[in-house]
Amino acid sequence: MLTYSHRGLYFTTEHIQQARKNRQREPLQSAWALLLEQEPAEALAAVQWDALRWQFNEDMAAGERAQAGLRGLDIHQPGPTPLDTLAALLTLAQTFEMLRDHPAWPAAARADWLAAFAARVADLNRWAGELAFVETLWLGALNTAAGIVLEQDEWLMAGAALYRRTIDEAVRPEGYLPDAVEGSDGGSLRRQLLAVAALVLTAEMAGHVGVELWSYAARGVSVRTACAYLVFYYYYPEKWRWDTLAEDQAAPVFRQHGGFLEMLNRQARPRDLKLLLDDLRPIYDLAGGGLTTLSHGWPAPRGLFG
Repeated sequence: MLTYSHRGLYFTTEHIQQARKNRQREPLQSAWALLLEQEPAEALAAVQWDALRWQFNEDMAAGERAQAGLRGLDIHQPGPTPLDTLAALLTLAQTFEMLRDHPAWPAAARADWLAAFAARVADLNRWAGELAFVETLWLGALNTAAGIVLEQDEWLMAGAALYRRTIDEAVRPEGYLPDAVEGSDGGSLRRQLLAVAALVLTAEMAGHVGVELWSYAARGVSVRTACAYLVFYYYYPEKWRWDTLAEDQAAPVFRQHGGFLEMLNRQARPRDLKLLLDDLRPIYDLAGGGLTTLSHGWPAPRGLFG
């Protein structure tokens, strides 16, 4: 049974309460410091950042700035690439969810935004047959988000169906996705990572409204298999078989698009992820959930004496 909850797409009230309770413990402490100090220059990031301050820190003024800023962004503005367009709209969807309960936002204005968002998602779905593999997965994540934001079961189920089909057909037992890594053009690691990110974001969103995807597996393969495949290459990019990568090429890709790693860690806390997270935290990923160390970071165990 679907239960639509409107908080932040990827997090719930429980996530917020945990972040507040563990404000003085790492990795949350560093994430809180970044939340309160960072002032992004890019308009969409600034709106998202203020929305996070509203949700996590109950900053009414930040929320008011964010809803005004969100209303001022052109929802129909295309990005440089289809993937950029899809990622930006997914970020807008998350930001709206964080702001929809802010008292400064008039109901009529919210309804207008939702109508424009629905029309834009419908328009982007007309591209479906023309999209590359990774772009298709991000469209699936967007459809999942749109299903939640608009309480449209059909869109949500379309995103979940694409997720299951990808696990069934596209993820190899080793964890790579051939349609993502093919092409020795220097971008295969980024495509693999973005494909996995789209799957994780879809699973996390869907789980919060009653569609369990994290545990979905076929042939012994799940999204965790695809995540595990990536971790090794953060440390050993020279061993990446699909491209020739320099030693310093992997870390920036993980840093820019690694928001999903905190979601994975909260779900499973795999041992081999700890050092990677220690290197990257606090993680901020604009299209990948925002400041996910704040929303999903798991507090380190206390010592013997607390």
